[in-house]
Amino acid sequence: MNLLETCGLTRRYAGLVAVDHVDLVVPRGGIHAVIGPNGAGKTTLFNLISGLVVPSEGSIHLAGQDVTARPTHVRAALGIGRTFQNIRIFGEMSVLENVLTGAHARLRASLVSIALRLPGFRSEERQAVAAAREALALVGLSERAAQPASSLPYGDQRRLEIARAMAGQPLLLLLDEPAAGMNPAETTALAGLVRRIADAGTTVLLVEHDMGFVMSLSDHITVLNFGRKIFEGKPAAVRSEPAVVEAYLGARLAAKLRAAHA
Repeated sequence: MNLLETCGLTRRYAGLVAVDHVDLVVPRGGIHAVIGPNGAGKTTLFNLISGLVVPSEGSIHLAGQDVTARPTHVRAALGIGRTFQNIRIFGEMSVLENVLTGAHARLRASLVSIALRLPGFRSEERQAVAAAREALALVGLSERAAQPASSLPYGDQRRLEIARAMAGQPLLLLLDEPAAGMNPAETTALAGLVRRIADAGTTVLLVEHDMGFVMSLSDHITVLNFGRKIFEGKPAAVRSEPAVVEAYLGARLAAKLRAAHA
């Protein structure tokens, strides 16, 4: 069974079609990338999958379950975690507290149990702290657990977001431009982290503009342009596909390059 399937997924904004009947299949395991030029609909697709945006048409299935109408917090509990293009952390909270907000997606205690701090809630709380510390160890931030999140350098804040998403023990991790703003050393370290996450069993769905990062990591790539899927395949096939080259460079420049190498 595939982990994620979208069928005819569409999102319209007045006269704009941001995502246009996209069929996406993500099998369990590995790293699947979604690429395309600016305005291709990549982040809107992520917002649809995670539940931040309601589709105009189409369906979304996670592990065989229809989640099209499910709210974001339910999808998180079912196994969807994500990061965002723009860093979203709670600066005045500690690094550990930030990660705990992700772990709480798995809590099942009632409001009464939480308010009275009953044994069931205390047990879940201990499990959440353990999951948060495990996520911090995964991204290499254990020693900074007590620091304010705002004190972390940029690259560490990016890794903190990944730790928060991983604390919810997701089946599917959506990474929206995780390497944005990173220097080459940070990008290399991030690639190693993403690979470790995938190798440990979490399926990764990645949006990224750094083509070196994408091509070196991805097992499969889907290409969007103007909201539509125009190609998908292995990295080597995507790299040489004329429709992909044209989408990034424009028809005229792509034709010139083909003529120059003819």
